[in-house]
Amino acid sequence: MMSPQETGAPSGPRPADPQRPVYRVAAFGLATRLRKLLEIVLRHARHNRYHYALATDPAAGAFDIALVDMTADGGPEVASTLQRALRGRPVIKVGRRNDPQRPRDDLLHSVFVADLLGALNGFVETQLRQPPAVAASRPGWPGPIIENGVARRPRALVVDDSPTVRRQLAVALAQMGIDSEAVESAREALDVLRMRRYELCFVDVIMPGIDGFRLTREIKRDPATRPTSVVILTSRSSPLDLARGALAGCNCYLVKPVSMQSLRETVARQLRRPAQRGGDTGLRLA
Repeated sequence: MMSPQETGAPSGPRPADPQRPVYRVAAFGLATRLRKLLEIVLRHARHNRYHYALATDPAAGAFDIALVDMTADGGPEVASTLQRALRGRPVIKVGRRNDPQRPRDDLLHSVFVADLLGALNGFVETQLRQPPAVAASRPGWPGPIIENGVARRPRALVVDDSPTVRRQLAVALAQMGIDSEAVESAREALDVLRMRRYELCFVDVIMPGIDGFRLTREIKRDPATRPTSVVILTSRSSPLDLARGALAGCNCYLVKPVSMQSLRETVARQLRRPAQRGGDTGLRLA
């Protein structure tokens, strides 16, 4: 989500449809030839129902799906470690049809190109992409919001001057059962926040007029909007920027591009916070 690949080069494939969910794929141990094939397939799969981008950072939280070559040295150990660490995110085992030491792998070398998208789509639909009603019923997922005695879905406000980011976040939040609205400036956001209650507010830093740090301060200064969890979502990741976010009072600081899993975990964590949040402005970097 919000990855550099969404724009594309002018002479290359068309930009990915921002209405399609984006999932970042990390490769572990793939031979150079297979990695190049992976890059080609993902780059040109513009008619697939999901958009996949190759993750450049193998750190947990920077990708949604792991591809592990089980024939590489240490491959089985890497796969086992990832399955323990990723807490339910897909680990696709790439290798040979038969191996006396383990069951058949998920994706075979011999049909890597032909079956790659099918394997990715299958794992997304069984392990990542769930209807809002299912996602909301998962253990640990926050329940509905009770407002004036009436239950409703959680609401989020997206503040970003990029139409692409606004659309992508709307799609991702809808998958989680979150109602969302979007504005392109901080001044619009302040007007909307005074009229309606939101549990979450996603704020970009670089915007025309009032920037995201000042908007966050304004939200946290006003007793009426202070309970709203402010998540700064930006490409700026310097220590100074992180410090400015903390001083402004944001509840979480996410650096683009952010994976679907990290976004989902952030939303769940912020929705689990008590309704009365006075004084709670602890910064989390995800």
